[in-house]
Amino acid sequence: MRFKCLFQGLNRVRSWLLLAGMALATCHVQAQAIGAGQGVTDTEIVLGVVTDLSGPVASVGAPKRDGMILAVEEINAAGGIHGRKIKLVVEDMAYDPKRAVLATQKLLTQDKVFALVGTLGSAMNQAVIPLALERSVPTLFPMASSDITFLPHHPLKFGMQPLSSEHMRVAVKYAYDKLGKRRFGIIYQDDETGQGVVRAAEAQLKVHGLSLLEKTSYKRGETNYSAQIARLKAANLDMLLLGTNPRETAAAAIEAKTQAWTVDKIVFSGLVSSVITLGGEAVDGLYGTTQFVGVSQEATPAYQAIVDRYKARFGRDIQDGANFGYTSIMMFAEGAKNAGRNLTPLTMSQGLEKLKNFSTPFQGSSFSFKLGDHAPPRDAMVMQVKGGKWVVVAGPMTY
Repeated sequence: MRFKCLFQGLNRVRSWLLLAGMALATCHVQAQAIGAGQGVTDTEIVLGVVTDLSGPVASVGAPKRDGMILAVEEINAAGGIHGRKIKLVVEDMAYDPKRAVLATQKLLTQDKVFALVGTLGSAMNQAVIPLALERSVPTLFPMASSDITFLPHHPLKFGMQPLSSEHMRVAVKYAYDKLGKRRFGIIYQDDETGQGVVRAAEAQLKVHGLSLLEKTSYKRGETNYSAQIARLKAANLDMLLLGTNPRETAAAAIEAKTQAWTVDKIVFSGLVSSVITLGGEAVDGLYGTTQFVGVSQEATPAYQAIVDRYKARFGRDIQDGANFGYTSIMMFAEGAKNAGRNLTPLTMSQGLEKLKNFSTPFQGSSFSFKLGDHAPPRDAMVMQVKGGKWVVVAGPMTY
């Protein structure tokens, strides 16, 4: 029996080594196919940003851009990266995949950007990432909770935002374990991200011996949720899962209040101040999972310095989304420094793979990458709206 266990153990080790070897071999083949890149001169590195400045997620997309601008100006004022200044070219796609493709084609062919940084939206990244990789342009730190940002593995793809599925599973686990909820339903955006959120909720509920009692969807950009909320209310739920973006989160909460439905609600992402601004009293008590704590974080000296620079630069208080943009540019800068003076797509990838527990003054998950693994962090903070503010109630935690 002892020898049988020993042989089984050796077989497992052998299988693991075989898989690891195959992964490294794949990385090597992909690396050989990467071109010399574009967008780098003796004095400049050109980065492209595809974000929402005028559509349904502009409340996050615009602050994200501003956070990126703040970081670029800070880096350039300090002398740049190995003597090169960063040039940021921003394109608005209004949260429309077709416009995202057109914006990306411009950035790739006219502006000849070295990398795309922080592309917003899972559907947009689904369309944009292949276009960039065809030209050996790195796609770095998309603001999207989809595994398309880092899977299948490619040397030039690096994730930043935890998967919507990971955070929805944390949300379900928290509601079950800590809030004692047993009757779950969900409203979600009718696209791949939303469907992925539903699958994650169902998977975690199965762990607890439960299933969704009701589920209903909405189309991107939809503003009237009366029918969906009425259907969910009729199911007699004690927890409503929200697979929604910030604007839709507020709208769903307002509709629930209009229908005098006081069910507890938890959203898988998008814990931004705009949810409270748009939702008002209707979102009081709302729970959610998040990567960054946001404007509710402790005002450390380093964080306060960024807040003050943001206010001076843009004439308004810092908003959620700026943390994501600022961190993505600073993470790019750290990888580019590690790459050395010979900055190419491949050396950029190798430079980022040296990041270990990287963080900025914004409170949230730290980032580590390695050869063959460019996945974002998995853990989440749990927050709740109390007295018109997001407040941390648990975490960091995983499911």
